[in-house]
Amino acid sequence: MVGSVTNARDPKLTYCGNVHAADSVDGFLDSLDAHTSEVAASARRAGRPFGLGAWWPHSVASAIARDPATQQRVRDAMARLSIPLWTLNVFPHGDFHGEVVKERVYEPDWSTEERVLYTRDCAEAAAALAHPGDVIPLSTLPLGYRAPLHLADLRLMARNLARMASMLRDLRDRTGVHCVLALEPEPFCILERALDAANFLEQWLFDEGAWPTVPESALREHLGVCVDLCHLFVVGEDPLAAIHSLLARGIAVPKVQVSSCLEARSEAGLDELFAFQEARYLHQTVGDGVRALDLGEAQSHRAEFAAALARGPVRTHYHMPLWWDRDGAFGSTKRDLERALRGIAQLPDPPLCEVETYTWSVLPEHMRSEPLPTLLARELDFAANLLRR
Repeated sequence: MVGSVTNARDPKLTYCGNVHAADSVDGFLDSLDAHTSEVAASARRAGRPFGLGAWWPHSVASAIARDPATQQRVRDAMARLSIPLWTLNVFPHGDFHGEVVKERVYEPDWSTEERVLYTRDCAEAAAALAHPGDVIPLSTLPLGYRAPLHLADLRLMARNLARMASMLRDLRDRTGVHCVLALEPEPFCILERALDAANFLEQWLFDEGAWPTVPESALREHLGVCVDLCHLFVVGEDPLAAIHSLLARGIAVPKVQVSSCLEARSEAGLDELFAFQEARYLHQTVGDGVRALDLGEAQSHRAEFAAALARGPVRTHYHMPLWWDRDGAFGSTKRDLERALRGIAQLPDPPLCEVETYTWSVLPEHMRSEPLPTLLARELDFAANLLRR
């Protein structure tokens, strides 16, 4: 049976609940029964533990954080299904499956009070559902979107993150639940690479005297980096090297988001790549010396991307099913993903791994012909085989 020889020291492995996003508490509870319970049962049959990787819009997070009756309803449902809370995705603020998401996924950014309040409510909700001693990674956006001519107020963003670290330490003191807020680098954002996130944290937060009102210990204990494999593959940063560098610098890596991206390897693959254009999500595309915010823009600069292929592949931010790839001109970064997961499994204290293929609703029909829980369970089985220690 797949995963039947699971080691108790294997990394925690789950999937991100943004794939079946709900806009109400009732909807979230329904998704636990309709989707998560089946995936959890499949994992247990394979000999693996399973915990929840949740995503909530602000309205749901606020209801759980502030209403004891709602907390009890959710706790009861999770207890009935024997599904503990393992992690939260607090990157999208809301409406993740709207008709058009695109750049709106980065709003509000870390310069705003709304982002602080949303993250606080998510952390309070997590603490209400978790148990004393639990460590709950919270992955968040990489400060904000780097629009043309955008000048980010890094000091304000750092101040808001320092406030969050102080809140999270207070939350741990009150509840025993240790939340770690992890910045998730992404193409075309203020922090594109793990190196960018490390430099930002050190320069603006960790260095002595940067935030004298918040102890460095609180900043380091409650702030870190979430490594999204798809995002780093697109920008050409090796995720294993990035993780080792972050840990060597004393920066927490509590969570890895597991996904491949699309890859054109020769000019014959460009048209197949451009066929993946769709209206909902942003698909940043990068080649050697050329970049485009979305696939439509990349297609309009086809000649530049074709020329870049002489120097290396063209990659697109499009979270693909882990097992999918093709030989030849067009496929995915599956081989890079496999190498990364094998390396992560060998870390002394590996981070939680969360499969984040949220794109099922926009993928070609032939890739999603099975029920969603079956597709999710298949991805977890695939990842589990690579994460064995």
